[in-house]
Formats: sequence, C-alpha cells, structure tokens
Amino acid sequence: MAQAAPPPHRSVTKNLWVVALCLLVGGAAAFALREPSAPGAPPMDTGDAGVPTKEPAVPTKGPGVPTRDAKTARLDGPRHNPRIPRRMPEGPEFRQKTADVWCEGLSAERCGSYPRDCEVATYCDGVRFCRSQADFPSQETCAAEGILGANVACCPGLVPRCGVPSGARGACNAQQEEAAEPVCIRCGDGVCGVFEQACNCPEDCATSEARPKVRYQGLRPEGPPAQDAFVPEGAATPGQCLDILASPEAIHACLESWSDSLFGLRRVDDLQRVENLKPFTPFDLDLMRCLERSSSYSARRSDTSREGCIEALSQRTRDSRLDKLRWFSTLSRGGR
Repeated sequence: MAQAAPPPHRSVTKNLWVVALCLLVGGAAAFALREPSAPGAPPMDTGDAGVPTKEPAVPTKGPGVPTRDAKTARLDGPRHNPRIPRRMPEGPEFRQKTADVWCEGLSAERCGSYPRDCEVATYCDGVRFCRSQADFPSQETCAAEGILGANVACCPGLVPRCGVPSGARGACNAQQEEAAEPVCIRCGDGVCGVFEQACNCPEDCATSEARPKVRYQGLRPEGPPAQDAFVPEGAATPGQCLDILASPEAIHACLESWSDSLFGLRRVDDLQRVENLKPFTPFDLDLMRCLERSSSYSARRSDTSREGCIEALSQRTRDSRLDKLRWFSTLSRGGR
C-alpha cells in the first residue's frame, strides 16, 4: 500500500522555521555592517633607526600636547625665523576714518591734509610717500628693534637702516631702486645683532683683514630656552647634543638651535667669523659641518657625504660617541 503523504501543516511549519532563521542571520549581518568599526591602533613610532617601538607615536601639534621628546623628535616643517623684520603691532582700538580717501594716490605734501586717514612714510632711497593709516594703529610711541617701515621714530639706541646681502662674495643690495623701507636696528654698539648684517651695519658686522672676527649676539645669548623642542633636557652645552641624542638629524637640529640662540647664525661657515665661540668647541664645529652635508650611501666613503665625513672625524678623534652615527661602518670595514 502506498505511503501516505505527510500532513501539510508539518511542511509549512518547517518552511516557517527556515524563513525565520534566514531573517535572523540577515539581520545580524546587517547590524554588523551598520556597527561602526573600532578605531585602529595609533601609528607606531619608528624611532630614529626606522624600527617600530613599543610605544605609539605621540602627536606633535595641538592644544595640550607636551613638548616633543628630542630623542625621537621629527624635524617636520620650517622653523619660524624671529629675525625677519616685522611691522608695528596692532593696537586694540579701531580707528574711525573721517573721509573716503585714497591715501596711496596722494602726494606726500597733500598727505598731511588727512591726518586721521593717511600718514607719510619714507622708502630706503629717501623718497617720501603717502599711505593709509592702520585700522588698528599701534599705540607705541617709538619703533623697537626689528620694526620695518614705522611711522614713528626708532626708539633710543636704534637707527633706521637699509641694505641686504645680494649674490655671492659679500655683495650688497642698498635697496635704493625698490619699494623697500628701513628697519630699526641697534647699529653702532660693536655687536652684530640678529637684525644686522654687513650690508645694513658694516660698522658692527663687516669683517676685514684688520678685523677678521666679529662679536655676534643672538636672541638668547644665555642659550636655548627650556621649551626648545630640538634641545633635550640636560643639554647644558652644544657638545651634550651628541651625548644625549642618537639620530644625525636630531643632533644637527640641537647644534643649530644652540648656534641660533647664541649668535643668530646657523651654519658653520658663518660661525667662523664669530669672535668668541664658547661654549662651542672645535669638535662641535667639525661635527656640525659633517651633519650639514647630504647623506649618501653610494658615496659613504667620501668626505663629501655626511657618512664619509663622520667616518673621517671618528678615525681622527677616536671619539666613541660617534659610533652610533656610523651606521655604515660594518659594511665599509668588510671592503677594507
């Protein structure tokens, strides 16, 4: 006898279970797709040697970020140069203009007819011209050191000067044929300051056979500030940059910060003109000269490369501190 077919309600129940299971699986998948993924781990700091360390990289910018550890500091981006001349600082109050005057189109003689809108200034070639007054005029009664094109006299002890280096071999541009304005500098005190050079203050900065060395002074003659990101804590002299730091870039930046703070100079060739280089030593200058050169693996045995210069310095001085910079020494020894 033929077997009876299963009751229809059992197949329907089975199908309902399948449909319900599919819905559950599909819903879970959809929920997983909608669920935001967990944030990835922060990038690992590769350190000076390019090998990942155990600690994640620390952000170097933004509010509340501590000073960078100079041992692993990334020298990213240009540094602000405080020696660049600047305009007078703006005052707190807005100046209400009395008329709609185009001051730049007026002669210097007519400029005085609109004292609340216009002011007379002077170019480096002595030509007087008219310009609009600042919306927020400075409340300073005299122009401080490094102020460019001020509408008031330089402060006592300062003089307005023009002139910038141009080309090689000490050539100067007197700025007589351009719309340049004088800068207030402390010229005549026997010290070449941060806004002075041989072209705008030869009496303080120019060298000669009779005076081959010059007294230079930077913005911080006492040394780099404690918060300088390129000078590690404990580096009380330029020579300690090599003691504490490891990478050539970090050591070079540390030495450069010391040179900039003390003398307002950044290159070894410029430091050769400094009258008193203390606390720099001859070894510090030799190392700085090596670190100024380009790195080249193919030319690592040549004194023209950073590696070759450091190797020659190490062979001459036998200073064991240089060993950490001689990354190529094992390879080069095998070829000798």
